[in-house]
Amino acid sequence: MPSAEERSPFVRAHHAWEAGDFELFMSFIAEDILYTVNVDGLQVPYAMSAVGKEDVRGRLQLLLDTFTVTRFTIERLVHEAESSRSTVHGVYRHKGTGEILDIKVRFRGWVEGGLLVRLGETHDAKYIEAFERFVFFMQNAAESR
Repeated sequence: MPSAEERSPFVRAHHAWEAGDFELFMSFIAEDILYTVNVDGLQVPYAMSAVGKEDVRGRLQLLLDTFTVTRFTIERLVHEAESSRSTVHGVYRHKGTGEILDIKVRFRGWVEGGLLVRLGETHDAKYIEAFERFVFFMQNAAESR
């Protein structure tokens, strides 16, 4: 029988993303979710905050249209009274250029009624500038093909 940790919608959503099951991942998202990203910016449309399930779906679908997820592994997981936190190692391959984006991302999620009602995605400051440069390079390379 799965442990309480394994049954957590927060953990199950991570595993669904890792397995490439987008619809299963979305099944853990509340209709009125607040999804925040600390690199929220117009230059990286798939790394933007979103409000509501369909807004999250659009943002993440754009990410999946741009990248192939080759790794998404939980490295650290902490359950607290009101939320859960994780550190994830992600490896994404840009579909247009083949370039690899190897990142560490922190997530914090709040669950109500068995669904994620708030999810925060945090990229370390040292990665933000490199990430933006990398994305700019990839977009230009993809457009020039």
